[in-house]
Amino acid sequence: MGINRNWVLDFLVPALLVLLAVPQARADDNNIGGTFRWDMVHISSFSPNVEVFAGGHDSARANDCVPAGSLNCSKITLTGSGTFEVGDPEDVTGGGTWQTFDNTGASTGSGTYMVDKLIRFDVAPGKQTNNVIDHIGDGTLTDNRGGLAALRIAYSDGSNGVLAVSCHLNGNPPPQGPDATPATVFEGSTATKGFVDYWNREAPAPNVDGNRTVFHILSGGERREGGD
Repeated sequence: MGINRNWVLDFLVPALLVLLAVPQARADDNNIGGTFRWDMVHISSFSPNVEVFAGGHDSARANDCVPAGSLNCSKITLTGSGTFEVGDPEDVTGGGTWQTFDNTGASTGSGTYMVDKLIRFDVAPGKQTNNVIDHIGDGTLTDNRGGLAALRIAYSDGSNGVLAVSCHLNGNPPPQGPDATPATVFEGSTATKGFVDYWNREAPAPNVDGNRTVFHILSGGERREGGD
């Protein structure tokens, strides 16, 4: 069968350009391996040390605040953890729960979600604060990473979205050292659900559990399921 040259130019070339333009997930060149774990974390104690466990929750707000600029906005609250393999976007595990609220605070839905693809992951510089006791990773804190992950998720009510998990490491000395993750990197999570973008993350409050995250690099390419 002959090949129409115009068809090649009009269809295949633009398609290849689109594929080349899609950002690819990548790991920091200083990291060994490409398997990472993400968690929305639970802080059981803030003093004298910060004790970090899996099983936390993050919240983010939408754009319908009344009055404008207030916190009376539609909101999503999520729990979650999982793993992903940089370089293989389909090699993901994990998920969590979701609950949505309208701008009066009334619940509008709840359920579970599953991660089905890694869209992108970028490691950020920065070190974990040395007064953290980490009950998720290997306990040394050297496996902690800051950064930003974008994950495609499927909600239990049939809707789809994108979960952004962002981790800012505070560095040393506490509470904010010169080796911290850059201030441009926020701490917490945002999400889309259908046509709604819950873009305004709730910032973590001092000495209050919630709205905190962490990434761990899994040593030797070891794979672990999300959760304890």
